[in-house]
Amino acid sequence: MFRQRASMKHSTISRWRRAGLPASLRLTLGLVIATASVCAQAARDCANLTAVTTNDATVTAAAIVDSPATIGGAAVTVSFCRVQGVARPSSDSEIKFEVWLPPTAADWSKRLKVNGTGGYNGAIPYARLAQDVGDGFVSAGSNMGHDGGESASWTLNRPEVVKDWGLRAHYSVTIAAKAVSQALYGAPVKYSYFEGCSNGGRQALLMAQAYPQLFDGIVAGAPSNFYPDVLMWLLWTGKHLTPSAPFGPPSVSVAKRQAVTQRVLQACDATDGLVDRQITNPRACDFDINTMGPAGDSTLTADELLVFKAMYAGTTSESGVQRYTGARRGSESDWNPLFADNNAYGPFVGHYVYSLDTPPFDSRRDINFSDVYDYVKQVVTPITAAPSPDLRAFTERGGKIIQYHGWNDSVVPPDGSIGYYYALTQFEWLKYLPPPVADKLIESLSPDLVEATSDVFGQAVREYHRLFMLPAVGHCGLSTGPSAIGGGAPEPPKSFRNADTHVVSAVIGWVEQGVAPEKIVASSFDANGALVRQRPVCPYPALAVYDGSGDINSAASFACKVPSPKDVKVEPGDMLHIRNALTQRELIGPKR
Repeated sequence: MFRQRASMKHSTISRWRRAGLPASLRLTLGLVIATASVCAQAARDCANLTAVTTNDATVTAAAIVDSPATIGGAAVTVSFCRVQGVARPSSDSEIKFEVWLPPTAADWSKRLKVNGTGGYNGAIPYARLAQDVGDGFVSAGSNMGHDGGESASWTLNRPEVVKDWGLRAHYSVTIAAKAVSQALYGAPVKYSYFEGCSNGGRQALLMAQAYPQLFDGIVAGAPSNFYPDVLMWLLWTGKHLTPSAPFGPPSVSVAKRQAVTQRVLQACDATDGLVDRQITNPRACDFDINTMGPAGDSTLTADELLVFKAMYAGTTSESGVQRYTGARRGSESDWNPLFADNNAYGPFVGHYVYSLDTPPFDSRRDINFSDVYDYVKQVVTPITAAPSPDLRAFTERGGKIIQYHGWNDSVVPPDGSIGYYYALTQFEWLKYLPPPVADKLIESLSPDLVEATSDVFGQAVREYHRLFMLPAVGHCGLSTGPSAIGGGAPEPPKSFRNADTHVVSAVIGWVEQGVAPEKIVASSFDANGALVRQRPVCPYPALAVYDGSGDINSAASFACKVPSPKDVKVEPGDMLHIRNALTQRELIGPKR
């Protein structure tokens, strides 16, 4: 067919030559014909993708979209092949997905990127797809098996749909995306990547643990991989920040939370050697909140003081046992009472765990943080949790992970990421032991032992996993610190999407060129898009340290250095996460 079209084109040009048309005009007209021919063929090839099926997915529509276009509120600047489909891994499943493909193989980078989604959000991430296809990726995303926002109504009496959201959707969508790529280009995807933040970060680590064959590089932002524990933390924060009811009046005003943050900054901003309204290492901050209570300057009432202590302490049982770590000092301005309990997380427990709708489950009334906590964790873990440090099936085929977290995150507390990093270091030596011996050692692990061994085995972990902690950054970005690094956090402009300043580009460089990221330069921009500040963030436990001179808004004025042991000591909360991960090391795939 292609030879026949070429012959027709050459005979047409010969007729123009005999007719005396100028060479420049003949060339222009020839290019027009060639372009039209390629576009027509691309449209036919794209339309033929409706014939593609996988074990559980079908393509319902496929057509070329000409640029410029706006789809789902996202502006698309390139023409592309838009594929829409549905995956049904169970009889009650309806995972709506889209795959956006560059129209020809010449436009394609040979890469696939699948995009995670946050919270309970049931919507295709059109903005991510639009950016990706403009950058040459085949890009895929889904509604995770249900339509709608953060309401948990879809979870009532639909366990298979909850499983789609919890663990299956991305598997089905990725297999379908690879199949349509193969069909369109006649060649397989060469490199596959996944990005997501929050619940998308949980999905990212789940991909590495349960479906290690799917992806080569993964970006996991603020991952809720200890999901049942994070779920209970959100109920804990709701109970303390909006005690009367979801969306009720907050227990502490915004002004008082901001006042506490200002006092914390006064006490701890300079601990890193630079006063810049950022606390580089909140673990080195020992601000005493009692100084603002009735025994101090009375900024806070006794009840308000208890709220701050509860948020710092983390989820705690009725007998005073810590179950999960909490918010860090300096994050108070970023606490979000509405997000903490947005009338979704309590209903999720009521619907999925207890199958209750009438009477409705009231988390403030019906929850406790001891035996109910344990039961919720038992039920929810198999379909949501991704705590295992056993990444061997992923890393042995060369897989790489970049994980990041904002220090000011109060939605998914940041110490969970640090605890997971330490669990990876401990698994590096425990994996050689018989399970009964390993289990006994896990029980006896101490902070001193973790500190001593993490220095040694952290080198092995850094061959496949690097954690970056972002100062003064809230949940999946936002707040006052530089956070435009992509990967589920705010996306920088295209000129900043490179391995130095963009986490997805960095993981691509690590996978494809073997260049591991020694730092990521985070950026912040003003409302007009002008660059305001750049700071390097370093692989944990290293921190960005000011060199004593130069512009404090320039990344060049900072270097990555490992702080003194006293400033990165393993804390009791870390031990909680380490044991949580190590005792669930067999919680890996396949999960279908």
